[in-house]
Amino acid sequence: MKNTLASRMDLPTTLLDLLQRAAEPLTAAQLARQLPVKTPAKTVAAALAELAAAGRATAFTQGKTSAFSTRPPADLCAEALALRLPLVTQATAPAKLKAALPKALRPWFDEALGRLIVHGLAFWLPKGKSRLLLPRPVRPSDVLPAAAVNQLKKLLLTANRHRSTPRSLADLLAWLDAEPPAAPASAPSAEPPPVVAAKLTPELLHQWYHTDRARSSSSMVPIPHTWKHYETWASTQGLHADIVDFRQALEALYNSGSAMLEPHERPQTLPEHERSLQVPLSIGPPGYYWSPMV
Repeated sequence: MKNTLASRMDLPTTLLDLLQRAAEPLTAAQLARQLPVKTPAKTVAAALAELAAAGRATAFTQGKTSAFSTRPPADLCAEALALRLPLVTQATAPAKLKAALPKALRPWFDEALGRLIVHGLAFWLPKGKSRLLLPRPVRPSDVLPAAAVNQLKKLLLTANRHRSTPRSLADLLAWLDAEPPAAPASAPSAEPPPVVAAKLTPELLHQWYHTDRARSSSSMVPIPHTWKHYETWASTQGLHADIVDFRQALEALYNSGSAMLEPHERPQTLPEHERSLQVPLSIGPPGYYWSPMV
């Protein structure tokens, strides 16, 4: 009996301690599960109501359930949003960020977001008639239309054939954003690899495609798979695999109506090497999968 009474006397203090350490408002049922001594949720709810009446905790409503916190919910929401926003790797819709928050904090999303914007921790990016969110200031490259980016990719493919040191799209966008370009890879001490003596032929591309097609249930083969065949073929001849020749050979098939190209479902998740192998198109995202037209 004495232990039970002691637990009840310590209950308010224990609840306050749990609420102070919580990252979001908690209900009586959630708190009851965290107590060191098994306590009915109704008993916990009564103790929480007393704490709220005494001004030691804040009570608010989640649908038909009351949740409690020792801090204003808007403060908790702003902190939760400030932790999630830096993890965003590309412009994101506000609704998506709101949905990532604990349900109890979502009613305070607008107020919390306003605080972050005022303090320079969140930034609006215009996107058509809507706006997206970024965890950093908007860069010039952020507002480039997709069609302009595709044209830049095609321009680089042509220009790099006449440069001693090829540049990537990332280098070009860094220049546009007034950022230092990525440091070029250090040149090997040995002589540079020889240039490919003979360009790719459609027959070789078809041969490598059918090799991969026989192992796949899909008719569309990832371009990086074909690139690996090309690298192996070039190596056996003591030659250097030229990425520009490779992409232009696939693009020529596409432009002549001899091949189909399809984009990757989530190109932002691709490693840098595979992104560089994508074939830019005049309309739409670059091609990642390909197949010859039958």
